[in-house]
Amino acid sequence: MEKWQNQNESLMNEEIRRSIGKLQLPVESYGEQIMKRIEHAEANIPPRGRLLRKTIAAAGAAVILGVCTIAAGFISPAWADTLRQFPVLGSIFEYSEDPGLMLAAKNGMTTAPDLSVTHDGVTLSVTDVFYDGTRLAIGFERSGITDERVLAQITNFATQDFDKSTKGLLGIPRVTLPSGETVEFGTSVTGDVDGRPNTLLLELNNPQNTASYGDEFTVHISVPVAQVAEPFEFVTTVKKARDGIINLTLNQGASRGSFSYTVTNLDITPATIRLVIDSKGEVPIAPEQTGEFAPTIVFYEIVNEEGQVISPKQMGYPNGRISPVAAHVDNLYNTFPQVPKTITVRPYTCTFDQDLNLLKDANGERLKTYYEDLETTIVIP
Repeated sequence: MEKWQNQNESLMNEEIRRSIGKLQLPVESYGEQIMKRIEHAEANIPPRGRLLRKTIAAAGAAVILGVCTIAAGFISPAWADTLRQFPVLGSIFEYSEDPGLMLAAKNGMTTAPDLSVTHDGVTLSVTDVFYDGTRLAIGFERSGITDERVLAQITNFATQDFDKSTKGLLGIPRVTLPSGETVEFGTSVTGDVDGRPNTLLLELNNPQNTASYGDEFTVHISVPVAQVAEPFEFVTTVKKARDGIINLTLNQGASRGSFSYTVTNLDITPATIRLVIDSKGEVPIAPEQTGEFAPTIVFYEIVNEEGQVISPKQMGYPNGRISPVAAHVDNLYNTFPQVPKTITVRPYTCTFDQDLNLLKDANGERLKTYYEDLETTIVIP
């Protein structure tokens, strides 16, 4: 079984060494201690955790991402404060709990634009960009402001107005094409990265009209900042990751009674899996979903040949007991550790009670009703 391509991480570590070597530290031994800490980290990579402090989802969906922190307790508190003013070491994607972004950063599939703008004592930088046709992710870093918060409270999602009572907090970045058109997408996520001070992550999922973008295109990024008159403007080139990408156009599915679904597209990249499904007919109802209970819409898990299961990132459902008779599903999934030989699509529903609450098990997880006769297995060429 083919594994996703892995590039040599020593290049990144060598760049860190060169950067540290240029810093003027107060005591000669600090530089040596930092080098030793890097070497120790190479041999003992810590578990990666910490959820995003805030997540904001557009189009009614939310994704929770995460990162971890690099400890700096081996230097004095005064110099720890000084070093916090320097850019973070390494891609913020690499420390995400999102397996796809972490793998993309590790395998050198991201770009580092190294763009910075300063207005009124606040500096904002675009540090990382990733695009594979299924999502566009952009990392930001802020300096000049002492506040653990980066993303402001959004007061109106429709207009993207935000609380401007604290200087330096960021609004939601806007990404446009050279024509001025907004980059259209299915869902988005914007959030402070807990454990990586002064960083922000923007993710645009299921971008639309990607065929017109090609493998390389230019975007304009505009970020409003509280109590700063001018927005922070950036122009950068986005390069599509090309290696290890599989795009399948399909007409495969299953039916039961009046319900049927068809998988029309399956995109597999080293960072993301995208599944597009069209369905029609009434959602199947299990015996336990009658009377005061009712099924949700149909969700679709995916399973590889080794039995590894991945659920869709978006788990929203209509706020009502009547499920639609036709649905178009365009879902993203985390990638498998290895390129799958087969992917089995496994449909299931959850269950509402009469108060529109989802039934859950003892662990607080949604109860799922599976339909084995509706499963379909796709062979990956």
